This record gives sequence, structure tokens and C-alpha cells, in this order.
Amino acid sequence: MVKYSEEIDIRGHYTDLEGRLIMKSLCDLFNDVANVQTYALKIDVPTLNEKGLTWMLHKLHILINRMPEQGENVTLETWPSGIDRLFAIRDFRMVAGEEVLLRATSEWMVIDVNRRRPVRLPACVTETAAFCVDGIREIPFELDTKKMPTNFENTRRFTATYDNIDFNKHVTQATYVRWVTNSLSYEFLKDHEITELEIIYEHEVLPDSVVCAGCHVEEEENRVKVYHQVRNESLDKTHCFAVSYWKKR
Repeated sequence: MVKYSEEIDIRGHYTDLEGRLIMKSLCDLFNDVANVQTYALKIDVPTLNEKGLTWMLHKLHILINRMPEQGENVTLETWPSGIDRLFAIRDFRMVAGEEVLLRATSEWMVIDVNRRRPVRLPACVTETAAFCVDGIREIPFELDTKKMPTNFENTRRFTATYDNIDFNKHVTQATYVRWVTNSLSYEFLKDHEITELEIIYEHEVLPDSVVCAGCHVEEEENRVKVYHQVRNESLDKTHCFAVSYWKKR
């Protein structure tokens, strides 16, 4: 298994009003460390671009024991953990000393830059799998989009602005996560902390597009379950589905 780790200081602009790392910042950090390792493995975006290809995230599942706080020094680890048909799997773990703060699994596909469609993983990616025979999968994927509710009571509109756009000239995966969590009210977010998020990315969002982020909240015995859906302005295309779990602060 090929593992990359990086020490990270949790700075104030990564955190919320309580000084805890926010989900959008966490996903940005995931991207940062994954990007470093793709260069080391020679499966980085510029290398794929030479073949008319690029990476695109399809699924992400995060389990959180505790979010780090402003001023903490943590270690973020990542490694390629296998191949599943058209998808390359990458896992993450954040630790503070011996304490495991959170774990995550992600599923990536390679797409044709011009056609914007998935292709078979190129040899430079599949050959990396040879180093992953003992790769550790932190958690499985569980979200079934067929079991999502049809009604979302709360909806907020967001616009894909310039600073939401990445090297693929579409909205970053971390921005989707920001829209998902910000579909919840200030009062809810102030009183709850997230313990789990699973998201499936369905369609890319292009610059200046308007999206509608809806949520459906269900109270469970010891936690709150929230279903999320981000759709286009005309509500005829789903950009992502997600489920999040929360506990009282």
C-alpha cells in the first residue's frame, strides 16, 4: 500500500463560529493531499490532460468521530485503495496523535475532457493498483438513491461563482458539500454537529449556473438524519444526492 501523510495546522478560516473544522474545508484538504500523491504516482491531472482525460469525483463517504478545532495540529493520510470497474478508490484518515478523528472513502472516475463522459481507467491508473493489493478500505458506500424521499421541505438557491470553479472548469466537489450543509438553517447548524456524510455526484455544475439545494430532516432516537438533493434551476436535473447524520452539540 502506498500511503501519503501530511501534517496540517487547523487555521481559523478552516473553521466555523465554534472553532471546529467545517465540511467544506475538510473536503478541500482531502483534495490537497490527494493531489500531492497523484503527482508522486504520475497520475496527476496534467498527465491525464495530455491524454485528453481528467479526474472526476463520483462518491464520497465520511465518518466523523470528532472534528478538529482551531489551533490543533493533525495528520491527514491518504492512499489509493483499489479499483472497482471504471472507478479508482481512494481513502483518507485524519488523526491527532493516537486518536482517529475521521475516516473517508472516495470513488473517482476518469472522463474524456471533450465528451465529458467516463472512460476505462488508463494504464497509468490501473498499474497503480498493483501497489494496492493490501489497500485498506476505511468504510463502504451505502447511499441508495432509489430510497431518497421525493419531497424536500427546505430549499435554498446558490449561484456557481468564479471562486467555486476548479481546473475542470466546473464547480468543485467541496462546493457541493458547502451547498448541501448550507441548505440547513443557521439554528440547526449552530445546535448540531455532523457525524457522517455520504454524497453521490451525478452531474457537473457549470459557471454562473443557479442550483436549488433542498433538504428533508428526519428525527431519529439519538441523531438526526437529513436527506439532501441539489438540482438545477428548472428542477429537471439532479447534480448530487447526499445523506448526513447529526448529533446535538
